[in-house]
Amino acid sequence: MLKAADLVVKFEAATVVRGLALEVKPGEAAALVGPNGAGKTTTLKAVMGIYRHGGSVWLNGVDVTNLAARDRAKLGMGYSPEDRGLFPSLTVRENLELPVKALRLPEDRVEVALTYVEEVKKFMDKKAGLLSGGQQKLVALARALVVGRSALLLDELFEGLSPKMADAVKLSLRAYLNDHKPAALLAESTTSYLKGLASRVYYIERGEVVRVSEEL
Repeated sequence: MLKAADLVVKFEAATVVRGLALEVKPGEAAALVGPNGAGKTTTLKAVMGIYRHGGSVWLNGVDVTNLAARDRAKLGMGYSPEDRGLFPSLTVRENLELPVKALRLPEDRVEVALTYVEEVKKFMDKKAGLLSGGQQKLVALARALVVGRSALLLDELFEGLSPKMADAVKLSLRAYLNDHKPAALLAESTTSYLKGLASRVYYIERGEVVRVSEEL
């Protein structure tokens, strides 16, 4: 279970996220949908612990509000940023193995992730910086799966993917959720690829949830 209550993020005098609340059950995918600048990425970074925030964040009944991002990751919170956040000079394999070593995760986590993102196996020994944008997205997703045993935070997951690849990723993510039961929160600009994946959509504008829908 992933839960945020009264989430507030401020940058100097500007309040970017305003009292936001959301909840995602184990094995469920929910989505934050809104235009650019609505606060989607800021919300995900706050939930991940990258940005300091007011309010509270809970993961499987544990209050992680005061934990740093690294400690939230240790508890199984995986994150795929919009800009992918890969180390370009490292190989794909090294990018995926790095969190296993840094967080002391089970050694089979990379193998588990690649079961669901098999396309990544084709370029494991290539430098991440030499991959296309779509390929980098797949690697970022695989890395999130490596860490994300309890929750997944996926920012613009389908951006840069071909329709065929986006459909394949959606099926792979749904399979991972069914098999391993993490709570997944996706930030998307539209609902184009959410049908059959997300069971709830939080529509966000100017840092506030303005509507919640279970119909796509």
